[in-house]
Amino acid sequence: MKRLIGLTFAGLAFVGNLMAQEPVVMTVNNEDVTISEFEQIFWKNKKENVTNKEELDEYIELFTNFRLKVEAAEAAGLDTTNKFKAEFNGYKIQLQKPYLVDTSVTDELMKEAYYRTVNELRASHILIGVAQDADPKDTVNAYNKIMKIRDQIINNEISFEDAAKKFSTDPSAKTNGGDLGFFSAFRMVYPFEDAAYKTKMGEISMPFRTRFGYHIVKPTDTRKSRGRVKVAHIMVLTKKSATEQDLANAEQKINEIHEKLNAGEDFATLVMDYSDDRNSVRRNGELDWVEAGKYFQEFEDAAFSLKEDGEYTSPVKTPAGWHIIKRIEYQPIDNYKDLKLELKNKIQRDPVRSAKTKSSFVNKLKKEYAFSKNGKNYDLLLKKLKDSDDLSKAYITSLKNEIGDKELFSYAGNTKTIADFIAYAEPRWNKDKLLKLEDYLSTQFKSFVTNDMTEFEKTRLEDKYPKYKALLKEYRDGILLFEINDQKVWSYAIKDTAGLKEFYEAHKEEYMWKDRVDAQIFTAKDKKVIKKAYKLAKKGELRSDSIVNYLNRDSQLNIAFESGRFEEGKNEYLDAQEFQEGLNKPVLINGKYVLVKIDKKIPAQPKKLSEAKGAITAAYQEYLEDKWITELKAKYEVTVNKDVLYSIKEKP
Repeated sequence: MKRLIGLTFAGLAFVGNLMAQEPVVMTVNNEDVTISEFEQIFWKNKKENVTNKEELDEYIELFTNFRLKVEAAEAAGLDTTNKFKAEFNGYKIQLQKPYLVDTSVTDELMKEAYYRTVNELRASHILIGVAQDADPKDTVNAYNKIMKIRDQIINNEISFEDAAKKFSTDPSAKTNGGDLGFFSAFRMVYPFEDAAYKTKMGEISMPFRTRFGYHIVKPTDTRKSRGRVKVAHIMVLTKKSATEQDLANAEQKINEIHEKLNAGEDFATLVMDYSDDRNSVRRNGELDWVEAGKYFQEFEDAAFSLKEDGEYTSPVKTPAGWHIIKRIEYQPIDNYKDLKLELKNKIQRDPVRSAKTKSSFVNKLKKEYAFSKNGKNYDLLLKKLKDSDDLSKAYITSLKNEIGDKELFSYAGNTKTIADFIAYAEPRWNKDKLLKLEDYLSTQFKSFVTNDMTEFEKTRLEDKYPKYKALLKEYRDGILLFEINDQKVWSYAIKDTAGLKEFYEAHKEEYMWKDRVDAQIFTAKDKKVIKKAYKLAKKGELRSDSIVNYLNRDSQLNIAFESGRFEEGKNEYLDAQEFQEGLNKPVLINGKYVLVKIDKKIPAQPKKLSEAKGAITAAYQEYLEDKWITELKAKYEVTVNKDVLYSIKEKP
């Protein structure tokens, strides 16, 4: 989170070629910050399009501190370290990506992916596995085999399911007959997904290849995405260490709760009284949206089975325990606009989809930079390779010596030779595994051109796209900000145990425990039950858990129990009235009968350093930062031109 804050705040955009007369908002250590530079980051962090003096004064203080810290980082040489360079280059690669693809193709792929997200497809397939680098003979054999299988199915000699069980090299086909169930965009490798969605329902595709081998696919069903559903639940937890008796008690308890629901009792009241999911109790059992893959499959299926708001399920078992699920609200899948960013990110991570956008992008670069291929020299290289059975290192060296200086292509003043191409492609050459040399050489040549032109384009991005240049500086300064903060404040405060202890001793009265008690608490809705618990506890013959087990022998809903150390304000029953040490008589609190035994009272006192280390460390870090900022302001001269600053009134 600290790094994200750094990167967000580190938004001073370097804008080149500014006119000399552009107003300067401030000067930090003799470096001017122009009004356009300042406004770019200022408005980036504001939702409103107008501002006032108070906001500007507040922000200029934060901005000054930021610039001072970056100055300190540069003075410390943090921008020259290998760690910084590696991290900055990593961000740089990510920032370059949107500028190295054809956005029109990306848009087409996003729309396609959205359709396939909304419309889930069920399909069966047969796979004949073959490695990506398999010998040509093995590749041909795999293709012929799957074509033969397809012909047998088409001619009704065998069913698709039986053929999958008999021939498919997908291990799961032996039991599922090739049925993959429902899937949507990005669930399968793109060539498979594309073939499945483009094949007509009930028909069998022609063989197609993925990295796993050759497939044929048969779409069998389609359905709309289930969307998402908001639910509340009542939960009876079953721990991993639960005994058979514990599991039986849990099942009995959820069934009894379900009976109460069926008898007309209020769902929210039953949540408060019996649910073990303490995180959702205060929200009447309400959970976050249920979506595919977010909760246990059993839970999701039950939630989506509810057809009306207010409807609830029978008890549902999951690995976490038992649930009764009530539907609150249903929403269909998000619209295209809301999913665009997620779809775009997924496309960028998909190697096949991203290759499509890259190919189109390079074609545009070829036009922009007047790309020219020397076909004569390309054909010469192909002939030399085809005429030789020897692709040894010695032969390649002789080939480079003979024709290596000949031009293969040129663009934008750059010339690439046969020697350049061989140096790129040589590590990948293996003639024994080439189905057709022409195809292989064409693939390598295309890859070389794509790589070379892309690398060239990267060098021009800062000149072509001011926003990219500004964002690059934003990330640079953000990394420096994080690193210097870590050295001077965050990590320093953790490592400086002596300083932290001294700070604690000076401020420990600010970190106090309220009055606390060690207590055991029984609660029941039936006065008779709580009286029985009181009698048993008073005798002292049974442990508390034994009392609970005894009174719950005919129903798990009779009595509940909790124990521990409770601080004032943390337990509704203990806060309701004053209890004395020892066993107190039962009382009625908030509609429940409560039996409390106070084992020990602990008066208010300062927390130990170990008990409040997080809060104290945070305060110590704040102290260190304030001290450091004071030192930086004394070291570096800062001048703010208030007239220029206050001239900022509306977003340009």
